[in-house]
Amino acid sequence: MSEKTPKISRKVIEIADFIYKHPEKKTSDVISVFCGKFRKTGRTIETYIKQAREYNKSRIQKQEKAKEEVLVSQAVETVKKAILTRDESLEILSNIAKESKRDGERTRAITVLAEFQGWRAPIKSDVNINQQQPIIIKKNYDDK
Repeated sequence: MSEKTPKISRKVIEIADFIYKHPEKKTSDVISVFCGKFRKTGRTIETYIKQAREYNKSRIQKQEKAKEEVLVSQAVETVKKAILTRDESLEILSNIAKESKRDGERTRAITVLAEFQGWRAPIKSDVNINQQQPIIIKKNYDDK
């Protein structure tokens, strides 16, 4: 089941926008502004104000959630940029192996490259174990 959001009248949205832009205004000020404008009683405008405040509350929550999602996605992108990709790592190791003047450093770079690329894959052995009878291990326990 999906939750239906209540339909908000354009009058409530107009009041909500006014309250959002002028948070310092008192309820009585808002009532006096909109009583004449909408030609409604103070009680009706008060009801609209309550609905408008709820509308603003949900609007602010949606904005905060959207900001949070943007911040999270930016953080993820920053982390992704900070982490070397496999290709970048291989390129750096290749450059070290080609350009380093020290043999030990070159050798280590080539060793890591070999591991990355699988050049030194383990030798596969075919091992067959035939077990005809179960192995039983007996232990002697002396009562001493």
